[in-house]
Amino acid sequence: MSLVRASLIAAALAVAVPALAQTPAGKNAAPAAAKEEVAIPFARFGGIDDWRADGNQALYIKGRGSSDWYYAKLMAPCQGLPFAQKIGFESEASGSFDKFSAIMVDGQKCQLVSLVKSEKPSDKTKN
Repeated sequence: MSLVRASLIAAALAVAVPALAQTPAGKNAAPAAAKEEVAIPFARFGGIDDWRADGNQALYIKGRGSSDWYYAKLMAPCQGLPFAQKIGFESEASGSFDKFSAIMVDGQKCQLVSLVKSEKPSDKTKN
């Protein structure tokens, strides 16, 4: 009897596993492929032209002299970011701004974890 039960369980798993792999996007779906991490060159020397907060854990950043926008995710919530009138950008020793950089908001250092190229943010994004 246990051999029959084991065969039925194996057959059920053989059908269920491929079906689970085809779960549509949404809750509990695998994340989309990660975008390539980038750096904003010459950030220390005026390489950042504009920025827009995206809540308190991310922001859009525009490179100077180009139409390139970037999306920066922060390690933790950065209190005051959605309402900040100005922020500081702490770049790397090379002068570029990347995922190892940070922003300053009202004296609070907010560390980045990701910086990728992005589309221009919508006009609804606050700055």
